[in-house]
Amino acid sequence: MTEKKLCMPLRSIVTGWDFSTGEVKCLAFDMTGEVLAEVRLPTDLWKGDPADENISELNLLQLEGQARASVRGIVAQLKDSARLNDWVAGGISATHHTGGRIDENFLPIRRAICWNDQTLAAYRERGEERLGGREAVKKLIGGPWADRYTLSHLVKDEDADVENEDDKYLKLADWKRTYRILTHGPLAAGYLTGNFDVTSVSAAASTGMLSFVNRKWKRKMLGALAKSKYRTLAWEQLPKVIDHYEPVGLLGRHVSVEAGVDLKYRPVIYPTSDDQQAGLVGGGAVNDGQMAIILGTSAVVNSSSGKLPDVDDLDVMCLNWGPYLLMRCYSNGAQVLNDAVGANKTWSKKEWTSLEEEARAVPPGSRDVMVMPFPNAEPSLGITNDKKGVRWIRRKGDQWVKTSPPRNRGVRRRASLEAVAYMIALGVESHVKAHRSIGLDIEEITVSGGVGRSDLMCEILASVLGRGLKRLLNEEGPALGAAVTALAAHESNLRRKRRVKTPFTVADAVATMVKYRKPVDSNDAWASVYKDGLAQFKQQLKRLYG
Repeated sequence: MTEKKLCMPLRSIVTGWDFSTGEVKCLAFDMTGEVLAEVRLPTDLWKGDPADENISELNLLQLEGQARASVRGIVAQLKDSARLNDWVAGGISATHHTGGRIDENFLPIRRAICWNDQTLAAYRERGEERLGGREAVKKLIGGPWADRYTLSHLVKDEDADVENEDDKYLKLADWKRTYRILTHGPLAAGYLTGNFDVTSVSAAASTGMLSFVNRKWKRKMLGALAKSKYRTLAWEQLPKVIDHYEPVGLLGRHVSVEAGVDLKYRPVIYPTSDDQQAGLVGGGAVNDGQMAIILGTSAVVNSSSGKLPDVDDLDVMCLNWGPYLLMRCYSNGAQVLNDAVGANKTWSKKEWTSLEEEARAVPPGSRDVMVMPFPNAEPSLGITNDKKGVRWIRRKGDQWVKTSPPRNRGVRRRASLEAVAYMIALGVESHVKAHRSIGLDIEEITVSGGVGRSDLMCEILASVLGRGLKRLLNEEGPALGAAVTALAAHESNLRRKRRVKTPFTVADAVATMVKYRKPVDSNDAWASVYKDGLAQFKQQLKRLYG
């Protein structure tokens, strides 16, 4: 049974930020999880000069602007409803592997390298080799080092194979000028509070330099860098890892004055969640055997585990409050679905409804058409940069042959939804295997994210998995999850001050704020078609990309 809050006033408002590489959102929630105000801002990524589809970087000046602008927008809306002084706390979700550098004046040294940058695999391989290979890495930190981790960025920054200093990705002078190496969330928290000296366990676990066993920086992981001078600089530039109940700070005085917040009523900003932790919390999946699927810019399968399994095909991270997060993150998510039908963010609700109806009119199996949805590399599936690509195929007898995208928009939509569902199913299979290796099983699965708004997508996914799915009332899982963790921290701190002994956990905060709508069940009439479809998808993955 969860513990209800006792100390925070019922009128309290908690904000949740979601800093993603697609857009930035800031939502203000009341204590029941109802959205009272929201701000959405675009994110523009740098793709190189000349443009290179493999490069994905974020200007930190843009991030600072997004942080401050989101506060101005939320403050204006809360003022209009006479609720501004009820805003007591804020939590932050941000992309788990995007990371940058700042100098002592908090100015950017270089753009942040994003989680979906396709250049990092080669650098991870070089660094891993210097450490003695994958098994050596697992012995050092307790889990694998993924391409996207900050440590891959540092190997790229060193650019050890390039002898001419002027040709290196990051010059030695810029290494020396760096004050802090920070991931997306702690950077955003710094721009909101002025404190760039701390990070959370969740954010640090996304760097490849944190031990999953003792939740401390593992200096030996910097052996991935070729030269000692770079290892020393990197070690000195890492932030302090703090407990998730310890505030990063009050909303900065400069930000508050700019936005019109009374300095006596500044909200407390709490340590950040990587977006996978936030999505897990926003999906209510905080206990052993609970899984959250987030269908957004990326397609992600996350689960909670109290024990650390020995896995090679899932990313492993630490949750701020103790357990482990197991993750399969696919780069190919919403954009694949949109590209298949020419959809974009400017579409009206009527246009999306029409598309859904057209796709639902197509029978399961999409008239023997399948799409392999990989414009971006998917290392977990063995799809590298030289193999990636979107391929449409059609069943012809016992064979699958290359075909053009179908003219019928409904067929293209349904086939792409089915392909993403098959991809998600492969991730679920890996999670089930990992949990069973430590004597656990997957007890429940929740779905959130923008694509999770589609009733058809959820029904297809449930039918592919052969089990029912819980759906969030609020699809903004990461923003809600960030607010939930802030609620848990703020309530716990109030209890400590008032000497209330009964703890208030993240699970308690989930019960307070996370609400569900009617679950979606597997469609028995579709199940056999999708069982065969998943088997065919696996075969075609091996044939086309293996």
